[in-house]
Amino acid sequence: MAAPLHGTNEGTNEPRPNPFGNYSLLEAQQPKAVGSSAAARDSPFANYSFKEAQQNDACPSPTSTGAANEGVPEAHMDADTRTVFVQAADSVSGGSMHSRLESDTHQHYGMGAEMGSSYSQQSGVAMSIEQYAIRTLYEEFRDRAAAKIETIVELRLDREPNLAKHLGHGADATFDRTLEKLGMLARRRPRVIIELLLVWRKTTIDAADEDPLESIGGAHDPQQHQAAALSRAHYIVRERKSLVSVYILCRALDAVVAQLDASHLEGDLGDRLEELVFGQVKQVNPANLRRSQNRREIQDLYARMIGRISGIRFSSMSDRFIAELERIPMVSSSSDERIVELLHNMRFIRLRVYPIDALEESAAFLLSCAKFYSRTSGSLRLKHAWASLLTELLMPMAAVVDAEVNLPELVQAIDIIYAKAMKMAAKVRHVTVAFPLAAATLCVSRRDIFHQRWLSLLEYCIQRLKDKQFRRVSMDAILRMLWVYLFRYPESTAV
Repeated sequence: MAAPLHGTNEGTNEPRPNPFGNYSLLEAQQPKAVGSSAAARDSPFANYSFKEAQQNDACPSPTSTGAANEGVPEAHMDADTRTVFVQAADSVSGGSMHSRLESDTHQHYGMGAEMGSSYSQQSGVAMSIEQYAIRTLYEEFRDRAAAKIETIVELRLDREPNLAKHLGHGADATFDRTLEKLGMLARRRPRVIIELLLVWRKTTIDAADEDPLESIGGAHDPQQHQAAALSRAHYIVRERKSLVSVYILCRALDAVVAQLDASHLEGDLGDRLEELVFGQVKQVNPANLRRSQNRREIQDLYARMIGRISGIRFSSMSDRFIAELERIPMVSSSSDERIVELLHNMRFIRLRVYPIDALEESAAFLLSCAKFYSRTSGSLRLKHAWASLLTELLMPMAAVVDAEVNLPELVQAIDIIYAKAMKMAAKVRHVTVAFPLAAATLCVSRRDIFHQRWLSLLEYCIQRLKDKQFRRVSMDAILRMLWVYLFRYPESTAV
């Protein structure tokens, strides 16, 4: 049995520095100043990430409205929103109801789903309180979101606004708190909150489609070029509203899913939420992502949501990716591009090692990925995408694995990945992705395998230290292997 990961140095009570311990994808951490603390000096690689976390530019919070007034008349609601509240009211009297809300499917990022509603009988007082809280908070969210959409639409039309700057986490603390409250309320009524968010998205787009040309300013000119300019401006406004509403929807759904557990996503609700999010990942056009940074930001929000859902429903979510990879024929550059984009969205999936059932599911998924990786040939971009993904999947495991590395499926997956990674490491063009991957596989290997193989990779890394281009990635690999050698798998003769 391998030595435990965590522990203290012999003769002292001080914890051993761990270069894997704080690895996280879902919560990108800020870089620490060198020498700022003893902990920072002891573990300079604790915040490892294959790609540098992007920092959002600070900006003043956009104007937002206050909370909605209590008791807004139902006449101010759209029909679909009122339907959801009527269902909640029906449940007060013990009635049972089933509704199907069908959202639009926009050509770029429309989110559509059929979400049914069914509630168990509750006491009238408890349900009336929940209904009031849901309604009040939904109206607050709706008003604040409308204000943000209006603010962004009024920006210059000849430049694409930076949605992350206006809508990202930290851009507006008040709006962030509203989303957090939605998530907390979803612990009680996840289906109602998710339905309301989807209805809000649908009604927002419907309203954008009905806006007259005058809404973007300027009177209609009979001259043809002026009419064409107005038509183009109207199209830009509609597209901007669509992107902003999807960005807000993704942030809201992410806040909701962050508060849920397996009991909330059982049955059809979990299946439909998975299909809703995965459908956007599967159908995305990579060309659109290259042309628009905002679309790339939205796709990353979907990927983060997939990571959260995989923490609750790992088996079903991972199976969707494997099934989609099997359906894509590897015969053209367009196929390679689709696969690369799919792998990019898999990087937030979290492999679990506890309990044993979760470890078996993770090992089966990793083995499937290893087989795909081993068959990759020709495309440099595809090889690097697989190597980067596998590195980000394995690094968090390196922080917690001990005796579990003896699981046969995991051992087989590690062997396949290591063989391919070392083959790539021998070529200069692959060094930046092959060294981290090979080191990650050794860090989760069995003791005997680690001692057999680590010196070969160490020699490769030392040879590249003289090259400034590869110095950092080589030192990363060396330090990780040395940590495992000294603290996890020390030899009997080691000092």
